[in-house]
Amino acid sequence: MDLTLTPEQRLLVESARAFLARACPLAQVRAMEIDARGYSSAVWHEIAALGWSGLMIPEEYGGGGQTFLEVALLLEEMGRVLLPSPFLDSAVLAPLLLAVAPPAGRRRWLPALAARGAVASAALVEPGWHDEWGTIAVEARPDGTGLRLTGRKLHVPFAADADLLLTAVRLEDGIALVAFERGAPGLAFRRLASIAADHRYEVDFDGARVDRDAVLAPADEALERARLHAAVGSLAYMVGAAERALELTVEYARTRLQFGRPIGSFQAIAHRCVDMRTDLDALRWLVRQAAWTLAAGRSADLAVGAAKAWGNEALRRIFMHAQQVHGAIGFSTECDLQLFTRRAKATELAWGSAAAHRERVARAMGLG
Repeated sequence: MDLTLTPEQRLLVESARAFLARACPLAQVRAMEIDARGYSSAVWHEIAALGWSGLMIPEEYGGGGQTFLEVALLLEEMGRVLLPSPFLDSAVLAPLLLAVAPPAGRRRWLPALAARGAVASAALVEPGWHDEWGTIAVEARPDGTGLRLTGRKLHVPFAADADLLLTAVRLEDGIALVAFERGAPGLAFRRLASIAADHRYEVDFDGARVDRDAVLAPADEALERARLHAAVGSLAYMVGAAERALELTVEYARTRLQFGRPIGSFQAIAHRCVDMRTDLDALRWLVRQAAWTLAAGRSADLAVGAAKAWGNEALRRIFMHAQQVHGAIGFSTECDLQLFTRRAKATELAWGSAAAHRERVARAMGLG
């Protein structure tokens, strides 16, 4: 495995950094926390025009035909500026659709996701779940020529604005995905509070009905793979965010004076910054290794589990040190650091705990 970036990947990273620095200043991040939609539609359409939203979609459907590693590199750059967007969800759902959608569904949905700025989201989490790997209880029962759903989903990103909402449901013979298009009757949305202030919703499906051609099954294996992609994608985003938080912290340590000298000249402060750098570098390579493993189509439980088990705790340490270096000012809403810290905590709580992923690694090592 060679994780050295190719010239094409370096160009992607450089162009993304330049574009995002212009398109998403932190003032916009703050504005989107209280915005009705939660992301800039203008920026999202620019992203679609650049081909990013369809990066993993095959060229025959209008996409870029790239791999998840390129998506992870883009997510790092988006995390540096805390870009609020549906990119992670739409990018992760592309291979899921490829795995379970019939040819007609692929032709209908993938070109829209690739080039027309369509937004996709996945409804997975249910009441009582500890993480996204809970037992699916939302049911889809036969109702005439279609199916009628019963149940609720929680923490569905950008659900009220999604053009395509893929919902994991239980059928009599297993797990399937139900595709709801924008404006489908019978769905009720309620905005949920989030530590990251991103736009997540409770979706009530009681009474919602779909035709049988909107049911994509069997979905067990593809859904598991999509969860692994999402876990790594969320970490990739936070690699970029943590790098920017380290830059903010080092700059603060260089300029904040105490006892007539910069606080960064004190060993207690300097060593915290060094520990942040060490954790960040280890996290970056674990995430890229996991992304490469997924992109290569290999069994990824060990690589993803290691990245998430380490990543959850590394992020906690990185941002604890950042807040300690900043002191009280770091917790104030006027300070930019808290924007990054809140999103780090949200990432830690999503897609499985460190303990759960240690169990995943143990099983992959033949210990479970």
